Amino acid sequence: MIPKRFTGKPDGNDPRYYVLGGDHLGAAVATQLRASGAIVTLVTEQTDLETDAIVGNPADVDLLTEAGLDDASRVIVATRSDRRNLLIAQLVGVRFDVENIVVLINDPERHDPIYEAGHEVVCATTALSTALVKST
Repeated sequence: MIPKRFTGKPDGNDPRYYVLGGDHLGAAVATQLRASGAIVTLVTEQTDLETDAIVGNPADVDLLTEAGLDDASRVIVATRSDRRNLLIAQLVGVRFDVENIVVLINDPERHDPIYEAGHEVVCATTALSTALVKST
């Protein structure tokens, strides 16, 4: 049974975002999306977050089905492992037929294979280093 649901009330036309994993990072992404008015469901194994979340394995098909992932407009996969993120993204794309999947990675060398698998890729290392260079 799912302990917490997303915040917000969809009217059928509103985009629905799912953030899978990421612990505090996933919580921060979900919080920012919610602050912008988006309807967001966060699925994470982290239990001590200060935001609404479904606590569980973000690769659990039954949990994701119960969480309503079939209705997702966009999924953000943000666990700590690049490989696990790719696995979950592939699972979501095949099992739930979600086309708009963003995959967080840490190693820039993994960008191209994940992009070629059909996912939008955000590299934390590249984003941080670029931001630091621009701020100097």
